[in-house]
Amino acid sequence: MYSDIHIHTSFSSDSNTPIEDQVERAIRRGMKQICITDHQDYDYPPWHSIYLLSETGDVDSYLNKLQEVQAAYADRIEMLIGIEFGLQPHLVERHNREYGQYPFDYVIGSTHCFSGRDTEDQTLYEGRSKEEAVREYFQTELNNITLTDGFDSIGHLDFVLRDIPGKNEGFTYSQYGDILDELLKTAIRKNKALELNTKSLVVGMRDSSPGAEVFKRYRELGGELVTLGSDAHFPERIGACFDIAGEILKDAGFKYYCIYKKHQPVFLPL
Repeated sequence: MYSDIHIHTSFSSDSNTPIEDQVERAIRRGMKQICITDHQDYDYPPWHSIYLLSETGDVDSYLNKLQEVQAAYADRIEMLIGIEFGLQPHLVERHNREYGQYPFDYVIGSTHCFSGRDTEDQTLYEGRSKEEAVREYFQTELNNITLTDGFDSIGHLDFVLRDIPGKNEGFTYSQYGDILDELLKTAIRKNKALELNTKSLVVGMRDSSPGAEVFKRYRELGGELVTLGSDAHFPERIGACFDIAGEILKDAGFKYYCIYKKHQPVFLPL
């Protein structure tokens, strides 16, 4: 079983799952490593969740608990310590500082909002075409990953397709190839990984996030760093659809995927 390094627990405001339950599930699935990556979305626009660690953003309490669980399970599984930053341009200095300040193994950089609103907010999509909205999201994401170095992997690069009307139906790389190429080239230039997130497959969408075409193009451009994440908020989702994920990456020409230890990629065979 491939290692899952995008997992949420009760430290995320949108999950009620104890860390231990996620770890136990990964052990039962035969994983050798996992990484806990709870949400830290500072200055999030008003929405139904605030997406901060323990509703306060207290990194120290989070790390203390993860290190306690890490030690308790050390003889059964390697539990890596991570976080998922919600990237926004005005947070660049904070993300860069915390990336170096805290002993994270792995940091996901995700774009969860654009135009000042959560992607779930359907008012974002009113009065304009789907292409216009998706392009604005990708431009926001490009700005985010260009401005900061405080992350290791780009989380669910096409996150907007989870929430926009029609989701990823009709989406093709060619339609957005110009800006997607810029995103992928920027990731390669900055030596950042591209996450294959399987949540979209689990909920019935027709492709991973991002999709197979994106990984083929990323490989064509010289990309080598790919990570696997289920985005699991409860145990049953850990490692879900990883068999499909492996085939997508192999079809794109990858032989290895990565986990991260102290921000350094460790290559594991597909």
